[in-house]
Amino acid sequence: MDSTSRYAAPRLPVDLVAHAVWVPTGAGPDGGRTVFVTERSRRRVAALILPVVLLGLVLVITYASGAWLVAPLVAALAVAGAVADYHRGGRAGFYRLEDDGRIGEFLGRQNPGLSRHRRVRAASAWS
Repeated sequence: MDSTSRYAAPRLPVDLVAHAVWVPTGAGPDGGRTVFVTERSRRRVAALILPVVLLGLVLVITYASGAWLVAPLVAALAVAGAVADYHRGGRAGFYRLEDDGRIGEFLGRQNPGLSRHRRVRAASAWS
């Protein structure tokens, strides 16, 4: 891996988790490196609640009769959607990655058009 794709992990704030880094694939005005981060605490909450909701969903589908199936199914899906929205909230999103490894400009929660970039797993980029 070349030095332009290396990612300085110590510069990331403690409460954020990097999932992937995108580096430009060629020369041109494609911008710099981009990183996708989520908040560590929101990820932990989602990791605890989502399996419980999914287990409840499986139990409802397995044991509920047809007439009682719709309401718990809709409720479980609504809770799962709320947990997913919570996980992606806060400071989660795409950021420009500065040359010194710090996160820079917030680019938004949606993919900012990274088709001309190469994705690098954040864990492998730390080495």
